[in-house]
Amino acid sequence: MQAIFAAPALQDLLPAETVFLAAFPDYASADRNLKSGVIGGLWNSAEMKSFRVKIEKGFEDDILGNIKERFGLEIKEFEEIANGPVAFAIVQGKSPEAEPGFLVLIDAGKKTFTLSRTISRLERNWKKNGRKVSRTSVGGKKFISLIGSSGKQVLHLGREKGLFLAGNDKDILEDLIERNSGKGMGSLSTNPTFASDKAMVLEGADLFVWVDFSQVLPQIISNAPNGADLGLNIQDILNSLGLDGFKSMAAVFKEQNDGAHFDFFIGLPEQKRTGFLGLLEMKRIDSAPTEFVPTNTQSFQRWRIDIAATWRNLEKLLNDMAPDIGSMVEFTVNLLGKDKDQDFNFKKSFFNNLGDDMILYQLEGEIINQDTSGVSPLLGLVSSPNPNELIKAIGAIPGILPPPLNEATMLPRRLGDHSIYSFDFVLDPDAEVDSRSEILFAAKDGYLVWSTNSKLLQLHLDGSAIGSLSARTGLVKAAEQVGGTKSGLFGYLDGKSSIQHIARWISETGILEEVFNGFMDDIGELSASDWIDCSLLPSGKEMGNIFDFAVFGIERKQQGIILKSFSPTPTSSKRP
Repeated sequence: MQAIFAAPALQDLLPAETVFLAAFPDYASADRNLKSGVIGGLWNSAEMKSFRVKIEKGFEDDILGNIKERFGLEIKEFEEIANGPVAFAIVQGKSPEAEPGFLVLIDAGKKTFTLSRTISRLERNWKKNGRKVSRTSVGGKKFISLIGSSGKQVLHLGREKGLFLAGNDKDILEDLIERNSGKGMGSLSTNPTFASDKAMVLEGADLFVWVDFSQVLPQIISNAPNGADLGLNIQDILNSLGLDGFKSMAAVFKEQNDGAHFDFFIGLPEQKRTGFLGLLEMKRIDSAPTEFVPTNTQSFQRWRIDIAATWRNLEKLLNDMAPDIGSMVEFTVNLLGKDKDQDFNFKKSFFNNLGDDMILYQLEGEIINQDTSGVSPLLGLVSSPNPNELIKAIGAIPGILPPPLNEATMLPRRLGDHSIYSFDFVLDPDAEVDSRSEILFAAKDGYLVWSTNSKLLQLHLDGSAIGSLSARTGLVKAAEQVGGTKSGLFGYLDGKSSIQHIARWISETGILEEVFNGFMDDIGELSASDWIDCSLLPSGKEMGNIFDFAVFGIERKQQGIILKSFSPTPTSSKRP
């Protein structure tokens, strides 16, 4: 439905000096797409209800309740009025000494009367809670200003036609009001970095986060310490690393009929992908799942990168930037294996036997006796012209490690019908419980194969896995959405395990606590583990009906690199 006061697009409202932008270009459209798409279908499904209700209750009680108590803000009220563009922006000061300003914009469209009531209610809540407020004129419009403890105005909010505006800098707000009337200049659309990125990855996004490094990195690099006391030139190092070439970054989410798209864009021009940032440049060759990767794989990744060439480039980079550090690294590497054989040449045995193919995959836990942490063990492969010599070189590595890791010895053993090698590490000899960890190595078909799980390794060596992931229905078509399978990087996640891993990671890392405590340092004892219960997630069969699988890959453009992820809409829930 067309709004009574149709607001200009975000790039025509926001200033060219915007350095951070989180936005819904069209909130009403994004809301519809998210609810009817893959992610919304997953979240709102009956199968996810128990898991969802627990999280939503925790969020409403711990986060929204705290925001309302501290700031008098009813977040849901503002969400209900959102109709067009919604954005949070940080704007670079127009002079080097000026502090950045922030800006919140919500297009309420035809809900202008509701918007006025929401602002009035917020003002009453502030006064009721003892906060000092005043009336201010911003661009000829009546705004409310919140007075901080210092007696200065710290926040201004009001409306311009159907737009809700809030920010800490009156000049930024006034310029935006001018642009909304068609009279202002200097919009974000004139920023060449944003214009290029919009055409490249932002167009059609339901939600995106964008950062402009081109405005801030030159100043950061120029203000970097000289490092003379360490014998280093910090500015030269930063430039050698390629950091001076960074233009921008963007995370972009789109829900479309075919599925959910998530792109992460690194705005680093091709001619600047040198130094450290050019070390991991992958070959544009086959990166599809190999025939031996089983159908029941939980996750799969394959990188086509010349590891030996990468190491040589790293050595050269270190010697150019910091010769003392480069010499120390070379000396340490040359020591490897000398404790047992003075004639041993680690570089020759290790780097000359590394290929350009790395594979990593996990199987369903019940097949290989999932460990007590609930995390499925990994199996990794590295192509090699001589995998047995490569294993010998790996056996020399513990010699330079600190005790007790330096006591680890690679020993031959049998695994079924196969000859393999194993490292047995004691991580903490003083621990009351057994802290022993094992890494197993073997050679097969031109690959060094390693794992921390003997059953998984034997399954691979026996070649007894059922089916191949490469034949999975819909995989090839999905891969086309992430750059295909010949870009040098390709990955796969099945639906159930990917959701379980994400939920477990959020719960165990405490990332929610870190994020919210960073904004509200007196939020109290927030614990994500009180919200997230992985046992409430659907079974594998149920999950497949609402969230089938996801793939990821890479696309290289002249302007930058796009890491792409895609989850196709399950057949059972495709939109008509």
